[in-house]
Amino acid sequence: EREKLIEKLKDLSFVEKIYPSDANFVLVKTTNADAIYKFLVGEKIVVRNRNNVELCAGCLRVTVGTPPENERFFQSLKNYEKQ
Repeated sequence: EREKLIEKLKDLSFVEKIYPSDANFVLVKTTNADAIYKFLVGEKIVVRNRNNVELCAGCLRVTVGTPPENERFFQSLKNYEKQ
């Protein structure tokens, strides 16, 4: 699931970088972490906003979920992208 998650994240216009990880999460640098975080909270999707952490400006930490969870997550990100 991690590789599928990474591949789909690469296709999003607001994703600038995906940091390599062997953990159950990926760190994603975005163009506007705060706005994306707030949008996802409104969709009842929880990610960690790392924007205020030193060396993590613009980053969100995304847990690798189950296939249905990941699909819901990506549908929400696509909706954000359409704004």
